[in-house]
Amino acid sequence: MLSIVAAAIAIVAACWLLVKCGIPVVNWARRLRYLQRHVGHSAGWHALRGSIARDQRKSKEHYLSQSARFPRTFLFWFGPALPVVSLTHPEPLADAMRTAPSKFKFVYAFFKPYLGNGLVTSDGKRWSRDRRLLSHVFTPRMLRGYVPVYKEACTTMLNLWSSQADQEKSIDVGKCMPLLTFDVILKCAMGVDTKCQTDTDLNSRNMRYLAAVEDVVKMTMQRYTQPWTWWDSVYYRTAGGKKFAQLVAEVHQYSEDLIAKRRREIEEQEAQRIDGATSEHIILCKDMLDTMLMVRDEDGVGMTDVEIREQVDTFLLAGRDTGSSALQWALFYLTRHPDIQYKCRSEVQQVMEVCGGVDGLKHEHISQLQYLTQFVQEVLRSGSLVSHMTRTLVKDASVDGVRLPAGSNVQMNILGIHHNDQVWD
Repeated sequence: MLSIVAAAIAIVAACWLLVKCGIPVVNWARRLRYLQRHVGHSAGWHALRGSIARDQRKSKEHYLSQSARFPRTFLFWFGPALPVVSLTHPEPLADAMRTAPSKFKFVYAFFKPYLGNGLVTSDGKRWSRDRRLLSHVFTPRMLRGYVPVYKEACTTMLNLWSSQADQEKSIDVGKCMPLLTFDVILKCAMGVDTKCQTDTDLNSRNMRYLAAVEDVVKMTMQRYTQPWTWWDSVYYRTAGGKKFAQLVAEVHQYSEDLIAKRRREIEEQEAQRIDGATSEHIILCKDMLDTMLMVRDEDGVGMTDVEIREQVDTFLLAGRDTGSSALQWALFYLTRHPDIQYKCRSEVQQVMEVCGGVDGLKHEHISQLQYLTQFVQEVLRSGSLVSHMTRTLVKDASVDGVRLPAGSNVQMNILGIHHNDQVWD
């Protein structure tokens, strides 16, 4: 009798497992056939990586070649079996964005260990709340207050370049620009002067932190291109996974120590105030960290130390790489186009004469650099610092005349759109 009961339980369990696993598989197979039949294009395919380039340095070339072949849409593969509809023209992109799709959790999951639920990785109500709170961080008054930071960091870099030029040494802008953006962002975000551009002690805590951040970013991107490491249960058992976890812990500890110290300082200051924190006080905050410690939502609830750390890490990741890459692309194009270099330089010199040199340069003078602004905008278009972003449709959508069911993944192929011959002359 017991054996019959055990057999019945085993059969029921097997049926439940078959249904539980089988339905998603069937749905995936149907969606895959549908996409292949209606989108019909494939951007190459590797048995493990799918369409992901093995060498990330060749990723841009890969995207451009596929976008040239398919100037509106094509299938891009994450791994061997996860297709994404890549949109390389503004019209199909507009079709998809009208449905307000959610973030593609598969890709953003790789950044979660480092960024947690920062603005880049969060979604829904959490993203909306944080976005409202962080609007205090990016007010015009706050941004104008950072101009002295920009000037000081750039002056430090140019002095180093001048010294190297006097010694007839070459300058590696690929190393200088990341240090410049690190210097600026850490001063603006956390009020920390790491002296990373001039510090030669690689064992100092500040320099170890910067090195750890670089390694975390590199290892995250490496994992993205290695499908066999996509499962946490596998990755964190490898030597690389253990090293990654250690580095993430170091980076988080550095940020948390700074946040805790600043919170104590503010609490001591507030204890001496009669009226408490006011909006005026928020405006007078000296950096982003002060502001995030002071802001409150509509219920009077502020941000926790962990939430602040997640946003600070996000600012650092997003600003460092994009800012550094933009500066390097700008220098590259200036050297390739001497005529444009001459026009940019002449305009800067004219503005400098008006404001009395670097010391007199203020935020309002930037609007007078019209030609330079156009040049920078063209650099951002051509360089496309963020090559793509992926979203998941939350409801059915008609994209370029093809009905894509809810749950389909679409890729905003920014690089492809910015180099689409059907869009740009």
